[in-house]
Amino acid sequence: MARGERGRNRVRERLETLADARLDAEQAQHVAIDVLRPAIGFERWCWPLTDPSSALSNGGTAEFDLWSEVPRIATLEEHGDVTSKPRLVLGAHASASLHAATGGDLARSRRWRECLQPYGVGDELMTVCRDHHGCWGSVELMRDSDDAPFSDDEVHFLHELAPLLATLVRRSAFLQWHGDDESSEPPPATLIVDAGFRLTSWTPAAHRWLAELPPAVYEITARVLTPPDAATGLPATVRMRTGAGRWVTLEGAPLEGADQGAVVITIRASEPAEIFDLLCRAHDLTRRERQLAALILEGLATKQLAAALCISPHTVQDHLKSIFAKTGLHSRRELASHLTGR
Repeated sequence: MARGERGRNRVRERLETLADARLDAEQAQHVAIDVLRPAIGFERWCWPLTDPSSALSNGGTAEFDLWSEVPRIATLEEHGDVTSKPRLVLGAHASASLHAATGGDLARSRRWRECLQPYGVGDELMTVCRDHHGCWGSVELMRDSDDAPFSDDEVHFLHELAPLLATLVRRSAFLQWHGDDESSEPPPATLIVDAGFRLTSWTPAAHRWLAELPPAVYEITARVLTPPDAATGLPATVRMRTGAGRWVTLEGAPLEGADQGAVVITIRASEPAEIFDLLCRAHDLTRRERQLAALILEGLATKQLAAALCISPHTVQDHLKSIFAKTGLHSRRELASHLTGR
């Protein structure tokens, strides 16, 4: 393992280089894991990606043997365990280990007892990848049951790396997006999930959507059912691209009346404004650059853009150069198409 400040600086430098390498998300995650493994030490790992506004999962990758437990793990990470992803997203510290959170008694963690212990997992270290745009994912590292737990020093090191890890996945998340599948888009769908997280009812179109969606359905259900005294205020909404390249938004809400206690989840094609917001965050566009991009979507010429923003045409061109550099695009037409998901 890398020890001392010199070793940690090498890790930071390698991750900074990786963040600039313009790899797609899965490639970037695997290379980053190769950098982190000798510096920290772990066996299995999971790295879900999330909607930056809600921190609900919209993709990711992993190397572990717990795939059948993923829905339950996702549910307990949202609420109901000694550590939760929302608390890390909103709290002062971006990292936490189960060993420290349970005072060394891992059995206090329901997630460990029910999902991790049966597979021989010992301690777990979770770090949310958050920056000023939001939370882009969470790195979840696991040691075997006969290994030493993660140290406070290692937890703090991952906390320090959280913004850099966020930059890495933010820059790579939509790098190789080339537009939606040309096949017909499924119509909106509705799901009903009961308090036991069982899917009880659905509209016919749900079958086509569910074949393409990650465990976000379970996370949304857990968030909607979170007791008021434990609620985080994060929205029960997630935007994502499906395996077919479609932009989709999932939204959850509690049901009242005869089905009180259940959750309704709607699945629909994302609105252009939702895609625009997500991609502007992903490309790190400034407030002024977002304003300019929004006006470009309306088809305004350079002089019109300058007048609308009360800046010179030269300044418009400077902002455009910055936007093109950040997005990797080369024309206003490409930019308008990309930022609206067409």
